[in-house]
Amino acid sequence: MAFFDFIKELRTGEPDIGKAQKAMKILGWICTVGAIWYFIIFFIAPFKESPFNMPPEYPYLALISLLLIGALFFRSSRGIREMEPWGKKTGQIAIVLLIVVFVGFMFFVFPMKAVPLHDNTFSIVFLLFATVFVAQFALPAYFGVRYLSRLPVKGEYTAARYQSENISMRLENRISRESAMPQVSYKEALFPFGILGTFAVVLAGPMLIIFIGEKYVRSEFMPFLFGPFFLFIFLGPVLYNNIPSSFQKKRDIVASFTGGGSIFLFHGSWPFFRLIVYKDGLEVRVMFHRFFIPYEKMEDIPDKVGFFNRGILIKSDLSDVPSGIRFSGFGMKKMVEVVNETRIKYLAGTKKS
Repeated sequence: MAFFDFIKELRTGEPDIGKAQKAMKILGWICTVGAIWYFIIFFIAPFKESPFNMPPEYPYLALISLLLIGALFFRSSRGIREMEPWGKKTGQIAIVLLIVVFVGFMFFVFPMKAVPLHDNTFSIVFLLFATVFVAQFALPAYFGVRYLSRLPVKGEYTAARYQSENISMRLENRISRESAMPQVSYKEALFPFGILGTFAVVLAGPMLIIFIGEKYVRSEFMPFLFGPFFLFIFLGPVLYNNIPSSFQKKRDIVASFTGGGSIFLFHGSWPFFRLIVYKDGLEVRVMFHRFFIPYEKMEDIPDKVGFFNRGILIKSDLSDVPSGIRFSGFGMKKMVEVVNETRIKYLAGTKKS
């Protein structure tokens, strides 16, 4: 999803226990891995030679605070899954603490006394970018807290109680139906992580090796070390997008498009996303992951693309597939026409048969 899609989902979307539980778990892993990363990187990266203000207690504060917040997110995920009131309260506390810690670390790294705010032009630009930067995290946090407050819980003697029971019954029925049906995979991936996890590994692995190399390898050999990793980070996902998938081997391609897009908290520009149109569905490739969405399993795609969200939003409710994938590229009008015409033709043929 793009940023505005995400905000709209949090602000007006129907509360979904499954999505909230999964989101809390993802945030828990992000905090846990981030805690370990910030602790290790402090002793490897050459921060002493940089203009950043990195006090000696920084890695320990980052490790302890992020691990604690991660534990809160994991506990919240469990509570939300069991529809306990403390589950969503714990999640709300964790979100607020994460924003507080994030802003606090920014003051550690970029102390305000080092910012030349006496320069009027610089101060205006700085405040503008600071506002946009903070809003990218503060707005989702605010609406995320409100989203959690709307989640149904057990023991509420109101309409929400019946809503929670209906949701619970729908989940049980869905699980029973899926277990009775033959398992169909709509995802394949080169790495056993999600997209965010894969992106973090692709960036963190080479960075660690480069930082270690700066300490133990002579400087004239660094270009030979940096070059292959640079090519891997920027060309690896793009080249992998052009390797035929198991979905492609069973189908004929109607059209294919290269572009950018967003999935949950991951955003990628051109050419890291690829959209392939088949007669019976769409395939999205990004960051060593492939997702196949059959036409009958996805929601309608609008005929026109919005001003703020320049791309098509592919929404579905498939296991292992992101619920919302935003894809954009060159020739959006043609892309929308091809997708809608192919989908309408396929669904019409399915109804006749």
